[in-house]
Amino acid sequence: MVADVQIDALFLEISDQLHNEGGLLDGPIARLRHHDREHGTTMAATVALWLDQLGNTLNASAAMDVHPNTCRYPLRRAAEVAQLNLNDPNERFAAMLEFRLTRQRPSAESG
Repeated sequence: MVADVQIDALFLEISDQLHNEGGLLDGPIARLRHHDREHGTTMAATVALWLDQLGNTLNASAAMDVHPNTCRYPLRRAAEVAQLNLNDPNERFAAMLEFRLTRQRPSAESG
C-alpha cells in the first residue's frame, strides 16, 4: 500500500516536471485519445487494459467480457491510428509509461 502511494507520487512528480518543462506527452497514446474523442471510440481503454494484462488478449477480452476477436480488432485499429507497434517491447513500455504519466494529469489528456 505504501509502495503504491510512493509510485503514484513518483509518476505525479515526473508528470509535473514534464509539464513544467513544456514536455507534455504527445505520443501514440495522446493520438489515440484524441481519435477516441473525435470519433466516439474507446480504443485507448482497450489498449490500456491489454497492456495491463501484459499483452494477453485472452485475459483482456475476459476482463472486457467480450470474445477475443472483439478485443483484437480494436487493438489492430488502435495500432494503426496511434502509429504504435504493439509487437515491439520498447513501444509497449513507452505506451504504458505514457498512460501512467497522463493518468496522473487529466488535463494532459485534453486538447
